[in-house]
Amino acid sequence: MKRPFVIWILVFWLVFLAFGGFYGGISLLMDPSGRQMGMDIVLPMLPVRDFTPVGLFLLVVMGILPLFLAYAAVARPEWQWARVFSFGSKKHWAWVGIFIFGIGLILWLVIQGWLMGFRWPIQYITAANALFILIFVLSPPAQKYLTL
Repeated sequence: MKRPFVIWILVFWLVFLAFGGFYGGISLLMDPSGRQMGMDIVLPMLPVRDFTPVGLFLLVVMGILPLFLAYAAVARPEWQWARVFSFGSKKHWAWVGIFIFGIGLILWLVIQGWLMGFRWPIQYITAANALFILIFVLSPPAQKYLTL
């Protein structure tokens, strides 16, 4: 089956998010105080002593995971171990993973807003990114392409 153009748009938004995840994650791991990024003012509002756990989260969940999902959307690998992530649906596990990831991204932003407010431009960019990921993964061409 020919890969629809909407898959490439979806991959763009996943890779765009990954670059932000790598940047934020590495920055916070290099400076766990968050001072360099201007995040030190919110540290007292968070249930952590420094930004090391947040940096690891950003690096792995917002950096590595979207790249992995982008690869899976393009290549559609048929890995037996990954089929469990289809949860019995007729969708490829990559579709299910991207959909759950988009919902998780929105939840992450809701928790951020609850803990420290919604005051940085990057939060709005990430919210738009989550919306675009969900719009494109739910589009009929992407669903058709990522159906078993």
